[in-house]
Amino acid sequence: MEKTKEEIIETLGLHLEAEQNLPPLAARIYAILVLTNEDGLTFEDCLERRGASKSSTSTSLNLLLKMDIITYFTKPGDRRRYFTLAKKKTFFLTKLQEYLKRLESEKSVITLVMDYHKKNSPKKFEEGKERTGIYLDYMTGSEKLLQEAILKYEAIAQQEN
Repeated sequence: MEKTKEEIIETLGLHLEAEQNLPPLAARIYAILVLTNEDGLTFEDCLERRGASKSSTSTSLNLLLKMDIITYFTKPGDRRRYFTLAKKKTFFLTKLQEYLKRLESEKSVITLVMDYHKKNSPKKFEEGKERTGIYLDYMTGSEKLLQEAILKYEAIAQQEN
């Protein structure tokens, strides 16, 4: 059974809440912007589609702007702002960069512990060497894939400028 647009907005919203720690309204507004066919949505559009208060909608839009995952533009003769997804610093690029940073940090800590055991507890080092090596190989492969994906995203961003 195919999901409706509203169901997809809710599913994406719940995902963004869990994965990005976004407040519920901000997550739903972002999801609406992802799924809209329009060039941009006004404050009033966001307000109408979520049925939230002006204050809550404004706070959510400002949070998304501050996170650099949405942006706005204006139209000549129209004082309203039109909100849209940010292109230069995309949501996916940010996620990839965060994953890479966490991976590099974990890899560094594991290597530090392994080096310590190698020097100060050779028996412990030998016992864990094979399992830790498999995990480090996985991390190194993931690190390379993340770096490649980040370079591709950055290349796209440069072409758009």
